[in-house]
Amino acid sequence: MQVKKYLILLIFLSCSTSVSEKNIDTVAEASIVESNTILTEILESYQNFSNSPQNSLDTIWNYAHPDNKEITGPKENFRNMLLSEPYNSILDLKEYSFTKTVETEDNEHYEIKILASNNSYFEVTWVFQLDKCPENPINDCWLTIAVTAPSYYESGV
Repeated sequence: MQVKKYLILLIFLSCSTSVSEKNIDTVAEASIVESNTILTEILESYQNFSNSPQNSLDTIWNYAHPDNKEITGPKENFRNMLLSEPYNSILDLKEYSFTKTVETEDNEHYEIKILASNNSYFEVTWVFQLDKCPENPINDCWLTIAVTAPSYYESGV
């Protein structure tokens, strides 16, 4: 009788553990913020760069992939890069629109049309990679792995 109780308890515990693990996986998957939401936050940081340069820099830097940070960092170097040609053309942008052009399980590309503060129009490609979040390695998040140089054109966002 005692053995039967332990066997039933073990079966119950193993079943409840499986369910809990599935729930944790589901919550983790559901908690990944979509790349377009992150892109909007980044572009709004560029749009408001002069109003809040440090907050904007922090937002943009925090969404950079570790490989990107290794190439463009440390943070002060990244800041200087943003303030130099051609990267400064995106600072204080007036308007933007974007379209997702590539979507895989762990990689997404966006074509972004931008009206710059000097009223010129250009396009960049923004590339995100799904990877471990730097602040919380338990979760995955979309991080900027690359941005192309601006390609200028005549008009229209």
